[in-house]
Amino acid sequence: MSDEKKEQYYYPNKWSRVVLTSAEEIMGDKGVTALLNMAGKPELIDNYPPDNMKKEFSFEDFSQLQQAMWDMYGKRGARVFATRAGEQSFKDGVSQFRSVASAAQVAMKVGTLEGKIKLGLEFFQKFFNTVSDQVVEVKEDDKHWMWIIKRCPICWGRKSDEPVCYLAVGVLQGALGWVAEGKKFRIMPVECIAKGDPAGVIKIEKVPVE
Repeated sequence: MSDEKKEQYYYPNKWSRVVLTSAEEIMGDKGVTALLNMAGKPELIDNYPPDNMKKEFSFEDFSQLQQAMWDMYGKRGARVFATRAGEQSFKDGVSQFRSVASAAQVAMKVGTLEGKIKLGLEFFQKFFNTVSDQVVEVKEDDKHWMWIIKRCPICWGRKSDEPVCYLAVGVLQGALGWVAEGKKFRIMPVECIAKGDPAGVIKIEKVPVE
């Protein structure tokens, strides 16, 4: 039926809250107020989502926040902001979920850097799929790992001529920096649901930049 209610998907309150608190660091209180008004979410002004992992923040609302960043800062500025917010989201997650982080560290006690990163990505994939309604897969070829987002809160309902999932790029930067401290990797979003691709694909080069 055309009027049938679409299925709803949700992101954890805590992660949505972190995006907003990260925004405060960059644009200040007035900037966040403008962002929330632009996103059509004035009810969140001085009333962020609660600091818990309940899946209550809808993909639609999360995507509107991301789009508002693009509208305020343009493509280049929004990419920088979203990447930084993603890194902060990962760092906050590690600090809040020490048992999960400890389990990941145990799982990654293998010989090679490449082996550690592969296990780390697979571990985080399972974690993200468990605590949120997003759907992620990890694949690889000879030169890259691929972080494949099949159901994405960042670009939900959005349309773009280029990838917009830079928040996920930031999360991956944070994750790789945690797994391989002191190493940096080239991370490239190459496909995106917002531009009509069947899934979002972020490639991570296996050879570190430094």
